[in-house]
Amino acid sequence: LEFASDIVQKLNTILVTSPELAEFRRRLKSLETRVALFTTLYRSWCHSAVSVFSLCLLAQAYEHASNLLSIFADLEITVAMLVQIDKLVQLIESPVFTYLRLQLLEPERYPYLFKCLYGLLMLLPQSSAFVSLHNRLNAVNSAGFLHRFPAS
Repeated sequence: LEFASDIVQKLNTILVTSPELAEFRRRLKSLETRVALFTTLYRSWCHSAVSVFSLCLLAQAYEHASNLLSIFADLEITVAMLVQIDKLVQLIESPVFTYLRLQLLEPERYPYLFKCLYGLLMLLPQSSAFVSLHNRLNAVNSAGFLHRFPAS
């Protein structure tokens, strides 16, 4: 299973960072093609907790991603997992996730997005990734955008 997890992590990095897959990422967000594509990838991506969470962010499946955080709480949070979360936070600051950062300005439409990002923040030790994500969330809050977490 460790081998499968390593492969999925590499595939996820390629999916998120490769310019050649921009159209594929658009299809993953599109309502018409999202479900089938998401389901197909999800089956394999489940071999890596952080990769499947990243896939949910790409597909804008924020409610499901927030549910995954509850499962993360039951997992052993290893150094390797923290490194993966750190890399994901760095990727959230990349152009690929611009749409996600802009959605933070609409908390009433994307309440689970806040829950996802605050959940990641709570998993991270205080590090550069923690500071980066904390600053991003504080920027939205200080701009006067109130967020309401959905009831679990």
